[in-house]
Amino acid sequence: MDYKFLFLVGSAVDHFQPEDFSYFSAEQRFQQTLDTIKSIKERVPDAYICIYEVSSTKIKEEYRKQFAEQSDLFLEFYNDPAIRTIYENLRIEPNRFLYGKSMLECKALLNVFDYMKTNNVFSDAIRVFKISGRYTLNDNFNIEDYKTNFLQNYYVGKVYSYDKERFEDPENLYSYLYAAKGMMVTGLWSFDRFLFSDIVIALQRSFEYMEKAIQYTAGIDIEHSLYHFLDRNKILNVPVLGLDVVKGMNGEMHSL
Repeated sequence: MDYKFLFLVGSAVDHFQPEDFSYFSAEQRFQQTLDTIKSIKERVPDAYICIYEVSSTKIKEEYRKQFAEQSDLFLEFYNDPAIRTIYENLRIEPNRFLYGKSMLECKALLNVFDYMKTNNVFSDAIRVFKISGRYTLNDNFNIEDYKTNFLQNYYVGKVYSYDKERFEDPENLYSYLYAAKGMMVTGLWSFDRFLFSDIVIALQRSFEYMEKAIQYTAGIDIEHSLYHFLDRNKILNVPVLGLDVVKGMNGEMHSL
């Protein structure tokens, strides 16, 4: 069987107040996203690649050109009304940036899936991966692991389930306020093509959930929200993703 894969690469080269929330400049973030694409091409040479840009403004033309050249599809959402509203609200309350980022990620993915459905693109991809730009696949990622019919109708990702004791612990904000029973790493996860409609519904519900949460509480992230709305019986938890991650203001690197 010929297995065709699609990688959705989320990018935010120019995000909100980068000097306060990122150790890296726009140029560095752009180069790191190119490294993401390079790592995909090295490990899955024949994969489709779609880059979706969710910066607060239109990125430099030279960045746009290179992203378009390095991908099968480049999409930019700075002018999307919902995304503009999120950025406008974050300028008023920048302390909610981390949860606002989750809303941006969720809405951008919904826009990508709407484009795919409307334009009937990548219809032969049997599995769709979402990877955060600036993260890279490492030697522990093996695409051969995904070339099996046993993964049909399953999500694959790294999840953390909260046991009963933690769930009842009021010190755990997510379980106490939102009844969250776990989280899924959204830096890299994938789903079978037959789950396309399911993931769209889960993302729509997640966005509504995060939108309400940020109005009435400190907010909640996409990692907990998506886990909450996915059919957990269809999630295959993997101990190692094969992903190198850039985290925090100091640009700390670690692997998942």
